[in-house]
Amino acid sequence: MKRIRKYIGVLLCLIVFAAMAMGSGSDTSVDNSNASGASDKTGTESDNVVMVGGSFEKDGLKGTVNDADTDFTDYDDPYGFYKPGDGKKYVKADFSFENNGKSDAYVSSADFSCYADNESCDQSFIASVNEFSGDTLSTGRKINFSVVFAVPVDAESIELEYTANIWSSEKVIIKLQ
Repeated sequence: MKRIRKYIGVLLCLIVFAAMAMGSGSDTSVDNSNASGASDKTGTESDNVVMVGGSFEKDGLKGTVNDADTDFTDYDDPYGFYKPGDGKKYVKADFSFENNGKSDAYVSSADFSCYADNESCDQSFIASVNEFSGDTLSTGRKINFSVVFAVPVDAESIELEYTANIWSSEKVIIKLQ
């Protein structure tokens, strides 16, 4: 009898994981109609690439890339705590998120990664700029926040990756430069 319960428990776990995997399909939509007109240098854009001014939506959570500054220097630093380091500069991207879905949605600055010339860059937390770390949005709620990263001064390509779904490897690429 214990053996049957064990098999039923394992079977239920497999069913739950299978249902989660099936529910994590690629249904992210991207809208670059309001983008700044910048184009992908390679000439090939995938469905998950967003430009500044564009937006994307996943499971009712709509994100918009409002603005980006690839040489961000306008921050309070009276004591010199926020210097980007030798050979580095800050980039800042401003986002707005709106929950158009039917259930709560979590948004976090930790959902973003940055790559300059395909090399990972560190996220920077400048108190006067990006005090936001994360929040759960109820249906119909909105939030605005910025993310800041330290990148090499001579970087030719700067992209952010937004993890649209933690259960899959699905990402939205935001081209800043």
